[in-house]
Amino acid sequence: MEAKPYVHRVYLDDTDAQGIVYHANYLKFFERARSDLLAAKGVSIDEQGRGAHRFVVHEVHMKYLRSALLGDDIQVMTRYEKASEFRLTFWQEVRRGETKLVEAETQVVCIDPDGNLTPLPDRLNLDDQSSNS
Repeated sequence: MEAKPYVHRVYLDDTDAQGIVYHANYLKFFERARSDLLAAKGVSIDEQGRGAHRFVVHEVHMKYLRSALLGDDIQVMTRYEKASEFRLTFWQEVRRGETKLVEAETQVVCIDPDGNLTPLPDRLNLDDQSSNS
């Protein structure tokens, strides 16, 4: 079953003085979409940050193509794959309708409460590659 995309309406607090989404806010949109996807795969949002298997960003590459504007309804589309025993790679896009605004590739690693790498949890069903795209 394919999940719905993460949908967000752009509000004033997302924008700069010109009504354009502030560039760093795209990181928040991507984080929320990844968190929702992992929750749908069996790791609750609380567990992602406080559990035995914590998911943290290791590396991000972003490319800005167009700007989202105040009042826009945007969608974050996400695909992913297991990159190693400890790491997931996410490819994400922010879209306004059919127009791609921003794209990113993010490496997320799994750590234990002490900050050491730990294998991805077995209950995270990585064979089911349905995503919110």
